Amino acid sequence: MLDGYPLSQKGEASRALAVSYLSSLAGGLIGAFGFFFCIMLVREIIQMFGSPEFFMLSILGIAMVAIVSSGAVLKGLVGASVALAITLVGFDNITGTPRYTFGIEYLWDGIPLIPVLVGLFALPEMFNLMLSGKSVSEQADAAIRRTRFEFKYWEAVKEVFHYRWLVFRTSMIGLVVGLMPGVGTVAAHWLAYTHAYQSEKGAKETFGTGDIRGVIAPDAANNAIDGGQIVPTLAVGIPGSSHQAILLAFLVLIGFVPGPEMLESNLHITLIFGIGIVVANVLATGMAFYCTPWLAKIAFIRPGVLVPCVIVIVTLSAFQANMSVIDLSIMALFGALGVFMKMHGWPRPPVIIALVLGEQINQYFWLSINAFGWRMLERPQLLVIVAITLTVIVLAIRVQRSASTTLARTRAATPVPAKTASQVTPDGKDGSP
Repeated sequence: MLDGYPLSQKGEASRALAVSYLSSLAGGLIGAFGFFFCIMLVREIIQMFGSPEFFMLSILGIAMVAIVSSGAVLKGLVGASVALAITLVGFDNITGTPRYTFGIEYLWDGIPLIPVLVGLFALPEMFNLMLSGKSVSEQADAAIRRTRFEFKYWEAVKEVFHYRWLVFRTSMIGLVVGLMPGVGTVAAHWLAYTHAYQSEKGAKETFGTGDIRGVIAPDAANNAIDGGQIVPTLAVGIPGSSHQAILLAFLVLIGFVPGPEMLESNLHITLIFGIGIVVANVLATGMAFYCTPWLAKIAFIRPGVLVPCVIVIVTLSAFQANMSVIDLSIMALFGALGVFMKMHGWPRPPVIIALVLGEQINQYFWLSINAFGWRMLERPQLLVIVAITLTVIVLAIRVQRSASTTLARTRAATPVPAKTASQVTPDGKDGSP
């Protein structure tokens, strides 16, 4: 709430939202073009890789995301390790022997992903909302609740076009940050905001008081990051965020294996994702303009009504996958685990990523051992991957620290309501995970 919130206090919430939607659209389109360029470049490089390289990429991908998730390094690694152990349950695809099934037929195919996803991510959020006892609108400022959404489209287009170079620069920041798995959108927000603060004329005097450039910069970066994050997800199976981890899980569920196949025999599917980014941004922008007044009413629904409806929907989604009541037990078990992890600061994305990549790690490990033995450690491609990944980890940690430092300094210089200060992004959006 550094610039979006002050603008709403001035009665310019509609202007801020319109500019936010259009700068997000521009950032999303730039990110999509960046995706096409990067994916074709990666396609040429990945042809030099074998099973040892993909094994190491999977291992280091889990470690990378764990290390940069919420600053809880040890907790992230422990969560990923436990999830990897869970993936050992079921029949081994290489040897065909059952592992840790204890004679239970349900476990022959391993632990299903959909109930785990629903339990870890959906149920804890509903639990927190129910615990608060307040609708979203009750936690908002009175000025926000009284806002009338009357958009002036052409004025917003002119304003975004006037700051087109700022949009382009901050979109490129979002794209580059997206290529580094685990850094996250909040870091991209603050890096873009910092860049605008330091590079735009007069920004040091007006940012934080309702400068529209403080809305444009983080929103352009926010949508551009998707084009970057999806590249490592599809090319090497390293999701850049919890959203990409869910996408990775979905791909595995429908039979697509991230890696060389997505860049060779399934290249057309990969390119469709880029087209999807373009279409999604265009449609989402149109829907945002049209539906904002109606969607805003959801914030007024009491938790006692909203939570049961959402729980029914997610329960049905968990049940329909295998039509098994045991799936609901798995969902409840991981739901309790998700609540515990959220309350005690344990990052959840590493758990999902490890569950998705576990079988792939096992497969590439056996192929590497059978084909190369321990001589695979002498392969120059593998050593280069290790060096590059370690470099990215260091850079990712430095980027997060830089973003955290900027956040702390900006908070100190700008009055922000205490109840939202811990979860704020530069454009006034909730930045909580």
